[in-house]
Amino acid sequence: MKILEKNLYKECNFGDKRLTQRAAFIGELLSVKYGQPLSKIFKTASDLKRGYEFFSNPKTNFEKLTQPYFKQTAQEINGTPVVLAVGDTTFLDYKKILDKREEYGPIGNGGNGLILHSCLALEPDLGQTLGLLWEKL
Repeated sequence: MKILEKNLYKECNFGDKRLTQRAAFIGELLSVKYGQPLSKIFKTASDLKRGYEFFSNPKTNFEKLTQPYFKQTAQEINGTPVVLAVGDTTFLDYKKILDKREEYGPIGNGGNGLILHSCLALEPDLGQTLGLLWEKL
């Protein structure tokens, strides 16, 4: 599997060039500081505020953020003789968050959060991940 240095958030289609630029900026920061809280990822309070505004914008939905990655995986595996499509379901439980977002719902045993269904493309002989084929939140 070749490693791509390209920021695929530049290919998101939000219908607004500024949102795509913001997505690319956030993607760059996340790639360097993956797993950190947003307050540590953004250098200034202004950037943090614009980040929160980006995530709360109805034009920047989950499908539009993930589409470029699905497309890249499809291109990468094109011509590969055998690819395993492995599904997974992850329960993201936010029951301790007092201000529950409208999109959150009941999960598991009394939890509150989101359910993420994913499908990874794997190379069958070595089990190497080839990319993300599909996700639904």
